[in-house]
Amino acid sequence: MSPTVALVVGAIATTYLFLRLLLRLTQDASEPPAIETGIPFLSPLIGMIREKSRFHVRLRNKYGLPIYTLRLPFQRMYIVNSTELIPLLQKQWRTVSFAAIAAEAGSVVGMSKEAVRVMHQDLTSEHGFSVSWPRFIIPAMGPGKDLDAINRRSIEVLASEMETLSAQGTLKLGLSQWSRKTMVTATTEAVWGPHNPYRDPAVAEAWKIFEAGFLTFSMFPLASVFFPKLLRAREIVADAMMDYIRKSGHNSSSGLVRLRYEHHRERFGLNDEDIARGELGNTFAVLGNTTPCAMWVLYHIYSDGQVLEDVRREVSALVYEDHNKDEGILHCVDLAGIRTSCPILLSTFQETMRFRAVNPGPRVLLEDVDLDGRYHLKKGSMLMIPATVQHTDVTAWGDNAGEFDHMRFARKPGTGQKRPNRVAFRAFGGGHILCPGRHFASTEIMAFAALVVLQFDMVPVQGKWVEPTCENSPAQAGFPIPDEDIKIELRPRDRSKKWNIIFSGSDKAMDIVSEDSPTSHPIDRLEPSST
Repeated sequence: MSPTVALVVGAIATTYLFLRLLLRLTQDASEPPAIETGIPFLSPLIGMIREKSRFHVRLRNKYGLPIYTLRLPFQRMYIVNSTELIPLLQKQWRTVSFAAIAAEAGSVVGMSKEAVRVMHQDLTSEHGFSVSWPRFIIPAMGPGKDLDAINRRSIEVLASEMETLSAQGTLKLGLSQWSRKTMVTATTEAVWGPHNPYRDPAVAEAWKIFEAGFLTFSMFPLASVFFPKLLRAREIVADAMMDYIRKSGHNSSSGLVRLRYEHHRERFGLNDEDIARGELGNTFAVLGNTTPCAMWVLYHIYSDGQVLEDVRREVSALVYEDHNKDEGILHCVDLAGIRTSCPILLSTFQETMRFRAVNPGPRVLLEDVDLDGRYHLKKGSMLMIPATVQHTDVTAWGDNAGEFDHMRFARKPGTGQKRPNRVAFRAFGGGHILCPGRHFASTEIMAFAALVVLQFDMVPVQGKWVEPTCENSPAQAGFPIPDEDIKIELRPRDRSKKWNIIFSGSDKAMDIVSEDSPTSHPIDRLEPSST
């Protein structure tokens, strides 16, 4: 062995031993056990890059630990496997914080230093900016006139799209691209109102570019220098949002946007530019998961003949005929009925989220945390409750947890099937950070599916349904994004039918997650505080 080679090998061995010693000395016995330490601090990073959402499932299966530690360069990460630990963590929302992560997004969307400072204040208090705003908007996103209005407008846009498509006859489309465009149009019209900035195709395309590169843009120092395309895309959307706010577009928008403006301006004094950039950030919450989820719901309905038959039969029961002297027979449907009269459609939607959601459920520990008297979690660490782990747990879902079962959430007791452990259902988060927009998103996606099922057949161009690969899906995506689109033929079932689609509204919430149950604890229901 030459002296140079010997020197290199020696340096590598010395570095390795030093890192092993450093890991051992800095890992407390009271912490969850550290695993994947073969190459100290690097093995977990390599695994996450290679395996993505499958990484945590493999570690759950390999080690069988209720919670464990991954040691990354300059970062601890605690991964929760046990469903029993989730309620304990949710009760400590002040210190096991999602608000701290949300506050970081202010810099990524270009908000001013003053606005970012405000967002980081009082992260452990209900009076702080980042903790209080999700609760502040609940009156607009819970059952009532504001939620009815936003759902009604979305359904109007969806119904118009169905009418346009039907008039064109059989069409060849990409399922992912078409469903995304349809959902983006319907959702943004409903949320931002008649002055919706995303009506401009250039703004919608810029948002798509920035959304795909958001994580890259947020992680790298000097990102605006090294990723000019992402910066340009961000600024196109930001300029459109600033024009929207300057022209008071928010005054004719949904209750969601109006309440966000009131919270940011009246309660915390943000200027219009920072509010506009906040709306850019809000687009992630509005569109990030609903668009891919809608595609997967349609995929699961149409790729299985039994699912299609069950859903179509259930939705068709909502249709009634009205004889109009000018227009003849109208086929009418009040889509408010999907909330209470379509348990199979609701179950199919819930099962799609269980089967497909890959959101990691991140938190930051703002203080040291004692968990169940068994584990000590250190301040400054990350904590994850990966949906992929919870949604594939056979103790929570039964032996068929790895299969898509569209009736899983609809079966009555006594069928012999294991009842779902709803605490393990993490598609909308949970506890204090339960998604306040879940009722809007659920109704909109189910309405979209109902309208397509009623009016169209859908067949794959290649002759059979083949599940797409999603290896290049963005790391921040809550649902997998197909590598290649699914080519379909969309065929009108009966072009002679005239439809009248309405949404009468409802004052009842859908029972989507465990926190929606009237027996759940108030802190789990994300109820508005008295302040």
